Amino acid sequence: MSLVKLPIWVLLTLWGVSSQYSHAEVRPLRLASAEDVEPYVYHQESGQVAGIDYEIVREVLGRASISFDLKSFPRPRISLMLQQGFLDGLLTTTAYNDQDMLETLWLSVPLYVSTVSTISRKDAPKSGSPPEMIPCVKAGILRGFSYRFPNLDISRFKNPVEVDSAEQLVKLTMYGRVDCAISEDITFMYQARKLHYFDDLQVVEEISTRPVVIALSRRIIEQNDGLGERINRLINEVREEDIIDNIIIKYLTLGNS
Repeated sequence: MSLVKLPIWVLLTLWGVSSQYSHAEVRPLRLASAEDVEPYVYHQESGQVAGIDYEIVREVLGRASISFDLKSFPRPRISLMLQQGFLDGLLTTTAYNDQDMLETLWLSVPLYVSTVSTISRKDAPKSGSPPEMIPCVKAGILRGFSYRFPNLDISRFKNPVEVDSAEQLVKLTMYGRVDCAISEDITFMYQARKLHYFDDLQVVEEISTRPVVIALSRRIIEQNDGLGERINRLINEVREEDIIDNIIIKYLTLGNS
């Protein structure tokens, strides 16, 4: 029978059935982030969630017509809840470094690449010469952050000073309490700009890079045929449209781009 001769209601019914099975509806995902970490994901004073990672994932999953409920927990609790099936995954792998758990999850293609560097305060210029970097003997580091990188021996630094936030790390560096900070570039420079110290700091050495990805339970991927491929395709689509770069720039310029 020719499709042209079918009644319109039959065509609409067939179209609806076809659409239903082409992309089965995915239930709202229960995602976690490792506490509030500006500018990746955090709660504003209004209670609204904001951040680079939040906006990127919202854009990607929104294009896939997938909603999600986001909760912030300490890292050890996230691992336990993932093991017990109370969570469907991580918003992103930013600030979460339980490698054993990550190996059990489905990981998307990269959203962007995160860089960890040694960052130093600039000396005052001498008679018109370029600013000189202060030798890094005493380092400031973030408590709870994994510094296990192949090309970094943290023991070479004299009594590293641990702090709880990137804001404290910026202040330690600027006030001369430490010679340098070892930090992820984006969060450190974001806080430096908020504190009006951005132009007084510089990257000394790039230590490591790692991709930031969406991490989901393999159970969710297996229960929703083609979901992983669809998310990866949409990530590439969003990246090619420069949406990810523009979101990062917006936060690093404090919305003044």
